Amino acid sequence: MAKAELSQYNIEYDRTETDISFIAKQLETHLRERFNVLVSTVEYGVTDGHLVRRGIKEPFIESIRKGRDIIQKLSSNTVDADRENAELIGFEKIDSFLSDPTTPLNSKILSISPKGEERSKYQHNFYDIFTLKEVQGERYVELSRYSSALDRKDYAMRLGFDINNPPKAAEFLANPIIITNTSISSEQIHRVLHIDHAYMEPSDFDEIWMFPLVQSFVRKYELNRDARSFNAILNAADEVWENKNRREKGQEYKDYSTYNPSYGEIRCLEEKEVRQAGGQCPGKSGADTNNSPFSVSDFANLEHDQYGERTFECPKCGKTNIRPKDELIANCQHCGSNKVAC
Repeated sequence: MAKAELSQYNIEYDRTETDISFIAKQLETHLRERFNVLVSTVEYGVTDGHLVRRGIKEPFIESIRKGRDIIQKLSSNTVDADRENAELIGFEKIDSFLSDPTTPLNSKILSISPKGEERSKYQHNFYDIFTLKEVQGERYVELSRYSSALDRKDYAMRLGFDINNPPKAAEFLANPIIITNTSISSEQIHRVLHIDHAYMEPSDFDEIWMFPLVQSFVRKYELNRDARSFNAILNAADEVWENKNRREKGQEYKDYSTYNPSYGEIRCLEEKEVRQAGGQCPGKSGADTNNSPFSVSDFANLEHDQYGERTFECPKCGKTNIRPKDELIANCQHCGSNKVAC
C-alpha cells in the first residue's frame, strides 16, 4: 500500500481550507513539479509587509524558518545545514524587497537553487524568478520556477562569476539577484540560463491535468482530502502520461477521454504504491516522507497538532521521535522505552 503523505504536500492544510479552487491550484502546482514541467508558476500575496501564499495568512518566510528549524532538529546529517540557513537568508531578502511598497512594479529577483552536494537530500535543480505585479490596485508576486540542467560552473559563466571558483549552492541561495531593470522579462532571463535537458512541455502537462480520469480523482480528493485520494491523483496522472506515450508509439492504449474506471480499478489507483522517481521527467517522486525536497519550507508541517509538539527526544536513548499526526505514542520509536514524554 502506498505510504501516507508527501513531505512536500501537506494534506492537513487542505482539510481546513474552504476555497476549493485554491486546493485545485495547489494540486496542479504539485503535479507540475512532479512531472518536471519546464516552468511552473505560483502566486504570493503581499500582506503586512510580507509575502504570503494564496489562501494562507502566515508569512511564507515563517514556513521557511519553521522548516529549517525542524529539519535541523531531526537530522543528524549536517551536510545541508549551510544550505538550509542560506535559504532563509535569501528569502528574507526577497521578502523585504518585493513587499516594500516603494519597489517598482515589474522588479524581479532571480534565486538559483542548484543540486545539492554529495549526500545532500536536495537533489532538484531549478531557478526561481520572482516578479512584482499588480492587478486592480493590489500588489502580488508571481514566482516562475524553471527546471534547469546547469551546474554551478555553468551558472557562474552565464552570470559573470568566477568559473574557477563558482559559488556553492548555499552562496547562490543566500544571495538572490535583484533585477531593477523593469523592461527585462522572465523569458529573457530564462533564455540566458536555459540549456536542453529532459523536461515536460507545459502543453503536455495541461493535457494530463485536464484528462477526465485525473479530474475525477481531483474532485474526489476535494471531498475526502485524505492520502488515499491524493495518491490516486498521482497514479492516475502517471497512467495518463504513460498511456499517451503508448499511443504515440503505436502501441495498445486506452481511450481515457471516455474511460469510466470500475470500483476495483479506482481502489487499485488509490492503493498502488506511488512510483518513486527523481530528477528526470516524469520527475518528482510520490508519497514518501523521505522524498527529495525542494525547500526547507517542505518540512514546516511537522511542527504541532492538537496534542502539542510532534517531535521530542527520548529521555533514555536521546534520539528524536516524531509522533503520527494527532496521535500519542507509548514507546520510543528507536529503543522501545516506555519512558517517553508523549
